[in-house]
Amino acid sequence: MANNGSGSIQDIRKKFHETHELISTSYHESGHTIYGLLHFMKIDPVYVFENKKTKRIEGFTHYESKDIETVSDPELLLERVVSEICFSYAGLAAEKYYFKLVSGSDKLPMFLRDGSSDDTLYSASLINKYEVSPPGKKRYDYKKKLIRGVTKELTNNWDAVTLVSHNLFQKKRLNFYDLKDLLTKKTKNKEFWKEQFKKIEYIYNSAENVSDHKLKLIFSI
Repeated sequence: MANNGSGSIQDIRKKFHETHELISTSYHESGHTIYGLLHFMKIDPVYVFENKKTKRIEGFTHYESKDIETVSDPELLLERVVSEICFSYAGLAAEKYYFKLVSGSDKLPMFLRDGSSDDTLYSASLINKYEVSPPGKKRYDYKKKLIRGVTKELTNNWDAVTLVSHNLFQKKRLNFYDLKDLLTKKTKNKEFWKEQFKKIEYIYNSAENVSDHKLKLIFSI
């Protein structure tokens, strides 16, 4: 086969694989990001990068949330624990929905899920620690119910997931104010996101300590 100067077949395949991995990882981190913002977590920053040791594309979504250990109100504690569990599920949920859109299949291949193992372990540790659901089939069914709920929230806000994913793919890193600028100016639900960011900024930037009672009002508990 003639070489037109653009590289070997192996190089082209490697570049294709890296590009696909970057797209998938961008959707994964965008899933975490949008779910977190919907549940009053401050995302700052979110980024994707190449791990020089593993030669794999990886991502990380840093978030601030009401410290579970400081929450005394039982209803607020349960809400925060469940939100953190679902935040862990949101990355894979976004990846799976994106895969379905481009392939028509509900079954994301197992080899594409390996980046979600830490998320899965963390969500399981929270369920165990706070005894959110009894073990066995009830816990299995509970996890499935949570994942369905996460997927529904993300698909209802898919324009926001896609917007953040596209910008991550291009820029590799977005901070809180980048996300605010994107979501309040370029989504279908600009007014919703304006109000959401106002609430998030009040919770994390307020000079006063926001009480559990005020948080319950904000979270509509």
